[in-house]
This record gives sequence, C-alpha cells and structure tokens, in this order.
Amino acid sequence: MTRTRGGFSEPINWHEIFLQIDADGDGLILKSELRQYLLKRPLSEVPLSPGLVDNLLDRVDYNNDGYINLQEFYALVNVPDDPRTRSAVRAALVKAGLSMTPRSQKANADRIYLEEYTCCPPPITIPAFCIAQICVYVYYALELGGVGPYSRVPFNSTLIYDPKRRAEAWRFVSYMFLHAGYVHLLSNCVMAFIVGLPLEIVHKWWRLLLLYLAGVVGGSLAASIIDPKAFLVGASGGVYALIAAHLANIILNWSEMPFNWVRMFALLFVVVTDLVVFFYNTYYEKSPSKISYAAHLAGFISGLLVGMMVLRNLRKLLWETILKWVGFLIYICLIAAAIIVHIFFYEEFSMYPPFEYKDQ
Repeated sequence: MTRTRGGFSEPINWHEIFLQIDADGDGLILKSELRQYLLKRPLSEVPLSPGLVDNLLDRVDYNNDGYINLQEFYALVNVPDDPRTRSAVRAALVKAGLSMTPRSQKANADRIYLEEYTCCPPPITIPAFCIAQICVYVYYALELGGVGPYSRVPFNSTLIYDPKRRAEAWRFVSYMFLHAGYVHLLSNCVMAFIVGLPLEIVHKWWRLLLLYLAGVVGGSLAASIIDPKAFLVGASGGVYALIAAHLANIILNWSEMPFNWVRMFALLFVVVTDLVVFFYNTYYEKSPSKISYAAHLAGFISGLLVGMMVLRNLRKLLWETILKWVGFLIYICLIAAAIIVHIFFYEEFSMYPPFEYKDQ
C-alpha cells in the first residue's frame, strides 16, 4: 500500500505508523484503544463492523495480554482476509497514525484517562449524600429553633454518635448526616462535590459509595478510641476518604493520568494544611478543639487503602495488584482491631461500657 504526498506515491512505513499510534513509546498499543481507531476513522468503501474488528484483534493478539506489540501490529496490517477488508484496515491505521498529536503535546496515556470521563450514568452517590445531609440539617434546625453558622447539635438524635450508646451500631455511620451549623455542612458538601464528582464520573457510583462509607466508619471507630467521651457529627471522615482516594487514583493510574504531578501537589497541600492547623491549635494555642482530627486522619487512611482496592485501574501492573491487596488487608485488620477494642478492651481506653446505657 502507498500513500500520496505532494503528487508522489511512497510506500507506507508501518513501523512509523505504529510509533505514531504508540504515543507513550512503551512498544504496546492498548487493544481497546486500537479498536476505537478502527471503528471511528473514516474509511473507504468497506465499513468495518465491531464484530469484524474484534475478531481481527483477537486473532493477532497472540499472547492475549490486551495489547498489540509491533509484531502483532504487522500481523494486523497483513491480515489474511479479503483485499478490500485488508485495505480498509490499513487505511484506518494510516489515518489514526497521521492524526495523532505529537508526544510532546499530549501523551497517549492521557487520552486513556480522559476518555473515561462520562456522565452516563450520571453521578448519584455524592449528590445523594449531600442532599440527605442538607435535608437532615434543615429538619433539626427547624426542630431546635433556628439556622445558624454554628447552630445547636441535636444530642438526643438517633443519628448522632453517642459514646454512651456504642452498642447501637448504626450510629457509627448515621452521624455523618448531622452537622454543627451550616458552615460545617456547606464545607463538607462543597468539598465532597469538588473531590468526589471527578472520581465518580470516572469510577462510577458504587465505588464512591464504598469509599465514602469506609471513611465514615473508619473515622468514627478511630475518634471513639482516641476521644472516648466525645459525641461525633459530620461527614469529614467520608470527605477525607475521597481526598485520599485521589491519591490512590494517582498511584494506580499515574502513567494514564494527565497533570499527575499537579494533582499530587494539590493533595499534599490539603493534607499538610490540615496537619499544620492541627499542630498549631494543639501545641501552640493549646486550646481545646471541637474538630475531630482523629476522624480526619482515619478517614484519609481508609480512603487510601480502600481506594487502591476498589478504584478502576486502567492499566494493570503486577506491583499495583499486589499493592491493592496488601492495602485492603491492612484496612480490614485495622477495622477488626478497632471493633475488638470497642467490645473487649473498652476499659483500657476509658470508654463507656457498651450495654449499660439506660434512657432517662
């Protein structure tokens, strides 16, 4: 096959075409991405159906690893089908190679991640949690007689985490629906939208549901051990789990993610800022804080460990798989240890007995 340039015909350099499509230069082209090129590119008189393209790619992917190397690419170019199909495949590959953005401007890996952004289905987990929290806040604000930036907390609510009623296990989750004023509520909701929606658009609703709840549960278990006499309200544990999930996402999809260094520094800025405020209030101001930093830290750790397990890994490597399982096992062990402390070793941590509370 030849292509025309300036009125002259020259042979196709298929190695050059391969290098153009393989924009990240690792010697491999993701088979699913190559499938998209074959189906999207304007072709000659022979249309390539999805079934035909799948069959061709499966035939040349000799090691079934989901990638097409140079040898397999040559096999695709010389696929032993009828000449019209072979010509259509070659035309599609040439158009794909010639239309690629230069590596210095945009890496192939960036496109892999960016193409996963889709609002179908639309994000539902983060909006649903935020709407529920707003509704609960309005209900108790009306019941207690007023809306304010730092309004009263409904200590008698069946949703609040009450350290004397630890046996009512749902409180380790339901406390996230209560907030100490609209400043507390809006800060959590706004942050959840900022950090949660981009994740949910790529990784879908059920993964964000697991992440958020993992942070909420981890936060309440840790806070009740570190500060055993304190009530707990707010969704900060879940929000910090979402922040940490971005770090897990960067770790898993580093080479596929655009602006990875920018994302990493932004996350580090948020974490370092929170730590600086904590140490300033604790050791410099020496003033008691109503903020549960233990819940923040535990939520962050939960989001990191669970995030590596449940978030989508767009290009799986062996070390990433090992890291995912190790992190998940660490999370399970931490949760199990916290539950054991609550049931059997509560006296050692100055916690209230779990089954001795009586309604007044």
